[in-house]
Amino acid sequence: MGISQKCKAVKRLFILGLASSITTVGHAQEWLISGTIYTGAQAMDGINAAPQVVEAVVIRDGVFHYTGDLETAKDLVGGEHQRIELGTNIAYPGFIEGHGHLASLGRALNHIDLTVADSYQDVIEQVARAVEKAPPGKLIEGRGWHQSKWSELPTPNINGFPTHHALSQISPHHPVVLGHANGHSALVNAAAMALLSITSATTAPAGGVIVRDADGEPTGILHENAVGLTSALTALTEASAREAILTAQEHAFSWGITGFHDAGAGAVEIAAQRALDQEGLLKLRLYTMVNAQDTQLVSHWLAQAPIIASGNSRFTLASFKVVMDGALGSRTAWLHAPYTDDPSTLGVQTYDAARLTQLMSRAATNGWQVNTHAIGDKANTEVLDAIEAISAPAQDHRYRIEHSQHVQADDIQRFADLGVTASIQSIHLSSDRPWAIDRLGEARIQREAYRWRSFLDAGVALANGTDVPVEPINPIANFYAAVTRKTLAGQPRDGFEATQRLTRAQALASMTLWNAHAGFSEQSTGSITKGKRADMTVLTQDIMAIPEPSLLATQVFMTLVDGEIVYERGTHQLPK
Repeated sequence: MGISQKCKAVKRLFILGLASSITTVGHAQEWLISGTIYTGAQAMDGINAAPQVVEAVVIRDGVFHYTGDLETAKDLVGGEHQRIELGTNIAYPGFIEGHGHLASLGRALNHIDLTVADSYQDVIEQVARAVEKAPPGKLIEGRGWHQSKWSELPTPNINGFPTHHALSQISPHHPVVLGHANGHSALVNAAAMALLSITSATTAPAGGVIVRDADGEPTGILHENAVGLTSALTALTEASAREAILTAQEHAFSWGITGFHDAGAGAVEIAAQRALDQEGLLKLRLYTMVNAQDTQLVSHWLAQAPIIASGNSRFTLASFKVVMDGALGSRTAWLHAPYTDDPSTLGVQTYDAARLTQLMSRAATNGWQVNTHAIGDKANTEVLDAIEAISAPAQDHRYRIEHSQHVQADDIQRFADLGVTASIQSIHLSSDRPWAIDRLGEARIQREAYRWRSFLDAGVALANGTDVPVEPINPIANFYAAVTRKTLAGQPRDGFEATQRLTRAQALASMTLWNAHAGFSEQSTGSITKGKRADMTVLTQDIMAIPEPSLLATQVFMTLVDGEIVYERGTHQLPK
């Protein structure tokens, strides 16, 4: 059964509002764009159909006025129109980042980039260089380290994780907070722990872990909710949030991203996003999820109706983001059976199941969506149980499970039966699969992990993102991972569990129309269709046809949002 057959009828008023919100919004320019243009229009109703290609579009007042043949397009435009001939470049529907962290991306661009570190010694050397340049006492922040990707284990280590001692030695007077690549762990030095009053007597918050050595002393490693202990040093102000959001927006445009699902924003970030939108500075189409770990913030927004973008607005706030478990890298993803490489643990539950059911029930009253982070198979089961307990057949809640990374076979069908969207990140397979097999073992990883085609075959709606800044926002790499199931180095030759790869049409849909569907905006975005917002991504190559080895060489040539050119290669700084 196809995805469109599984999706229930939309009955929420704000969704109907989205479908009818396409009006003239101050875009006086008329564009005629010609060349090879993939519309993506067939993706919801025919996921196995050949991609639809047209040779011209007309954009008027920020909306697609016509899609089809060039001669007809020429007859439709007025004398004052502007023309773009794509030449060898290829146009696609605007890429939508289906799951990322906008302010965190902006901050990561301005902090130490630890994604390139090959060892703990590399991390130490990068921090040492930052310390040399920093004024006394200044906080040093970095992000992106991952001990499972290092070429050698740190010495000493606890379950593969480093301790703070080497870090504290090179930075005795500057507090240091280094975020793990997965966003679920952090490493802090002695100076930071002193400021935060983290000692051997400190009790970890519920759903969090303070890693300790054999003597009971904190090692500097914090997992899950314990990472929140660093907020006294790292918390955003509205000014720093604005700066981070604008930095992230420009970076997103340079990668062809026209829409962004922000997976868990706090009060300061939401305030900054709203202000930027009201000032006309938010150009990125933003679908923000309220951080449901903040009970006070949840109570505030549950009492109100969602905020839905209309007219010139680009900001939608219509969902909550719950975190049910951790991540595989830190062995905090919640499993039914113990970790293969550490039989002493099943992972960490970070949100109470009864509390989740209550939130879903309350959220439905005012039409809020609930999206729940679940990586481990136990976490996925618990979320599905909660949805089953409260889901009303007459409503289209369109619940999402973010990551849906390790799911038992029976639960895949439950996704379909309950109308739950599996929000995946195909790039995680490229980065994580080489070491994730150690966590789950061969049998489990082959049977239950990264089951993208199994979801589609069961009739489950997919969304796709990068989880930036956990991974780079690069949509080309995400596409490559989806269609090859290989590392970005092209290994293994036949791909990991190759029967689960997506076709190119499916991969494109997962980054465009299916993401729009996951955010209730498929009536206005996600494909190049008459009447929809004129969001387009123009690439230097035809990713639907070029040989697989050439995919990663593709670059972004142009990005348009509402018919406005927000990025053009050669006139803007290229992405890092």
